Amino acid sequence: MLKKLALSFAFFSTAAFADSRTYEIRPDAKNIAEFHAEDSYDAFDGKTHKITGGIVADPANPSAASVEVTIDMASLDTGNKLRNREMKELYLDTEKHPTAKFKSVSVSAPASIAPSAPTDVKVTGDFTLHGVTKRLTIPVRVVLIPDGRIHATSSFSVHMPDFGIDVPQNILVTVNNDVPVRLDLWASAK
Repeated sequence: MLKKLALSFAFFSTAAFADSRTYEIRPDAKNIAEFHAEDSYDAFDGKTHKITGGIVADPANPSAASVEVTIDMASLDTGNKLRNREMKELYLDTEKHPTAKFKSVSVSAPASIAPSAPTDVKVTGDFTLHGVTKRLTIPVRVVLIPDGRIHATSSFSVHMPDFGIDVPQNILVTVNNDVPVRLDLWASAK
């Protein structure tokens, strides 16, 4: 009886993850986009929880997955009102470019992904920031949660001048052109 139950559970687990599903990313305290800026005066961090998007994925064929993520740039918070205003008005120009977007074009992944097993993949896609779109390949660690969610994390750097963002480079303040970005995303099956 226990053997039949174990086989039934194994079959159910495999069947539950055996076809393509759509997963939704919603604004939530668990979904985080954050960055770290180094400058000669005062390094600072910023983050937002206002992230939306979706993932279409099949654990039996992860290379066929597609990902689309939108980040509300106007909601980025550095913990300092003056710096928030300067960042949004002078550098990111969030009135004209309120969002950053990433849309995948390909995924490099193993043949399959098992539930609860962290798996590293590479996602190539078009990243739009400040009205400029560039193709990027980013590393992503994916975990399929048995309750029907996906947890994806990624860390990569954005070279700000590539996106038409001129960071301060003067005698008083010099900001590093490369800004590390970290994403921590949870997506739930629709």
